Amino acid sequence: MQSNKSLFFGIIALAIIIVIGLFLARFLVADELNLPTGPEKISIRLVAAPSIKPWVDQAAQAFNQSNPNTQVEIIEAEDLIPQAQFRSNPQVAPPAAWLAEATFVVEMAGGSGLQFNDARSVASTSLAWGAFKDKQEAFAQKYGPLSWTSVHTKATATDDFLTIVIAPPQNSAEGLATLISATAAHLNKQSLASADVSQSDAWLNETFAENTRIPPLPAEAFATQGRSLGDAGILALTSWRSIGLTNKADFAVTPAQPNVTLDYPLAIFPQAAPPAQQAAAAFRDFLLAESQQNALANFSFDRASATQAGVDVDGAAALALSRWAERTLR
Repeated sequence: MQSNKSLFFGIIALAIIIVIGLFLARFLVADELNLPTGPEKISIRLVAAPSIKPWVDQAAQAFNQSNPNTQVEIIEAEDLIPQAQFRSNPQVAPPAAWLAEATFVVEMAGGSGLQFNDARSVASTSLAWGAFKDKQEAFAQKYGPLSWTSVHTKATATDDFLTIVIAPPQNSAEGLATLISATAAHLNKQSLASADVSQSDAWLNETFAENTRIPPLPAEAFATQGRSLGDAGILALTSWRSIGLTNKADFAVTPAQPNVTLDYPLAIFPQAAPPAQQAAAAFRDFLLAESQQNALANFSFDRASATQAGVDVDGAAALALSRWAERTLR
């Protein structure tokens, strides 16, 4: 009986020694071969449009705190299409994703050879007219309510002068959206291709060429310069909100027709490593969670748009309008 007990405890002790040995060997071999000993940690960079970056910065901080093995760094896009940031150093891992201002901007990038996959909206905003109420009323008495038809009428009047304020279309989707809305209104279309832009060239020249102001920060310019800035502006609703003009009693903000939605898609860069792409998709899911979508209002944005409302424009048409602006609007 005593020998059986000794054998039993001897087997137990041997098993414990083997388990401890295997545990120690795992770490010794992992150190020698540089193998992971736990969940793999990954860090990615995401390029974000400047207008949406404050919201994404806050979201990334929350995501990183709750996901210690996946860290997201947000870097600001240097251009409307940040080609250099995705094609800079072949020795450095590229950003895993791009949060652009609009789907048509992602399509513009594709036309220049910079391809992205699986673009999904994570925020949105729409175009809106903005004007001091007394100036809007004076305009309406002579030309009717603010619209592209009435704006064009004043632009071509021989006894009057129009000043319309827009965001820079050469380097912002907000400015391009203005030209998209104007072109669609002129042609009475809800879908634009590049041929539509050339067809509208003369009308665009009449409306914008000598009648446009493009300050670097147009909403702020309205707030500081007041009525002297122009007849009206057409900007993204988030721009009017962020400067507080939607709450001013003497200022009117009205939806633009036809509308153009800036849908802020987060698109995955296919040249990033597969784990980086997966991490970017996981972060996008986090941005679409209820808590982060609710936080958009704190930054003057609306929630993600499941479908793009308003004018449907392809990358070629947006690029044609950008080139028209470079030639015409100085």
